[in-house]
Amino acid sequence: MTQLAQTASTAVTTKPLDLKEKIIFGSGDIFIGGTQVIMAFYYLRFLTDVIQISPALAGTIVLISKIWDAITDPMMGVITDNTRTRWGRRKPFFFIAFFGIISSFVLLWYPVEFDSTPMKFVYVLMTYLYFSTVSTVVLVPYSSMSSEITTDYKERNNVNGIRLFFSQFSSLLGAVLPLTVVNMFDDESLGWLVMAIVFSVVYAIPYMLMFFFTHERVPVCGEKSKFELASFLRPFKIKSFRKLVMMYFLAYLTMDVVAAVFQYYMLYFLDRKDEADYVIGTLLVVQIFLIPVVVMLANKYSKSIVYKYSILIWLAGAIMLACYQQDWPPYAIYLISALMGCGVTGCVVMPWAIFPDVTDVGELHYGHRISGSFSGVMTFTRKFSGAFGIFVVGISLELAGYLAPVKEVVDGKLSVTLQTQPDAVITALQLIVLVFPLVLLIPAYFAARSYPLDQATHEKLRTHLEFKRGEREQDNLSAQELKTIKDLLI
Repeated sequence: MTQLAQTASTAVTTKPLDLKEKIIFGSGDIFIGGTQVIMAFYYLRFLTDVIQISPALAGTIVLISKIWDAITDPMMGVITDNTRTRWGRRKPFFFIAFFGIISSFVLLWYPVEFDSTPMKFVYVLMTYLYFSTVSTVVLVPYSSMSSEITTDYKERNNVNGIRLFFSQFSSLLGAVLPLTVVNMFDDESLGWLVMAIVFSVVYAIPYMLMFFFTHERVPVCGEKSKFELASFLRPFKIKSFRKLVMMYFLAYLTMDVVAAVFQYYMLYFLDRKDEADYVIGTLLVVQIFLIPVVVMLANKYSKSIVYKYSILIWLAGAIMLACYQQDWPPYAIYLISALMGCGVTGCVVMPWAIFPDVTDVGELHYGHRISGSFSGVMTFTRKFSGAFGIFVVGISLELAGYLAPVKEVVDGKLSVTLQTQPDAVITALQLIVLVFPLVLLIPAYFAARSYPLDQATHEKLRTHLEFKRGEREQDNLSAQELKTIKDLLI
């Protein structure tokens, strides 16, 4: 056995996957779900109202960072695929993540008080690039390992169900607690900094636990790949993956656009600032309770079927939200939020439940696993959707004439006064919550209709891959059956 093979073999375990390991691994999504919600709901307002840069400039900063991500995400995919250590290919980066998450998240929310707009621009851009890089180092290996912690179809669904439970629970906390922490302080700027410190520690701890208590279970081949443009493009050669990326990107972009505009919508259109967190919380609580139901339905029927019907429910809620009138009963907004939560659940759970299955298709096509490359594309797609959502809302508000709060010192205390928004801003808010869901979710529905990998086909694929790895003595597929599966999936 070569030294490389010896190193690879020490990174893989045959230890059964138990509940403790599932929970510890799933807890990694606390960082993902929490930061995505905090960034989506609060970061644009933090930049426009606390740092006080224009909405268009704020959105542009976030979008610029995606040029960097377009390089770092696929590069990280190749790096983690090529990593060979006694701890595995993915786990060493979890140790690094502990320190990176804390430092980057705190810097992101540090309320600088530069008088110069260019200085504010440089600081926000640099800290966002740093946070984005840390996210890459965390998310690419973590997403890759979701397909390697087990190879069983239903076990993967369960693991990803636990992941998404932690994600949604963290999203709930990220939606309702930040302002609670901020409002504990007379100085709003100090409140944001304290919020960042507390949340960053909570987000970092699970990765140290994963480093010590989780295991990879897919053998590592000796072949290493090089980073090149083809590394980013390789996953797109897989038909199943192209469908998945479309489903993933369109659903999450819809969610990010609505999330970025929602605080403004509640504040300036509905004039119910104090209820914004509760309305968001309603949506997220519904999601948390429905995750086990969604996983059960995916196991019983099909992941793509669950996704399709979730789209229809989400669209119904989005239309009702756009049509909302101020003379409707006060509880109506909560019912609409709950309805949207029913739809959003399937749309956020299913893409990550599908992802490990698609990496198996990649192994079928390339002859070895390149989960990191697949994960790099998924990570970039997710971060791009979040950035583009903030950019779209920022530009829309700027063009509509958004007026930032007025800050002044009264009797030694900082006073913040909201301004009445022009009618164009109110109209823009209504259009955003209606047009984007319709334009984005309908193509996502049709992508799900044509998604080709179901549970029966995956079981055949998994058994064939076990034969190719030398884990079975006999192949389960004839040459013709294998060709049919390849034509269907690739």
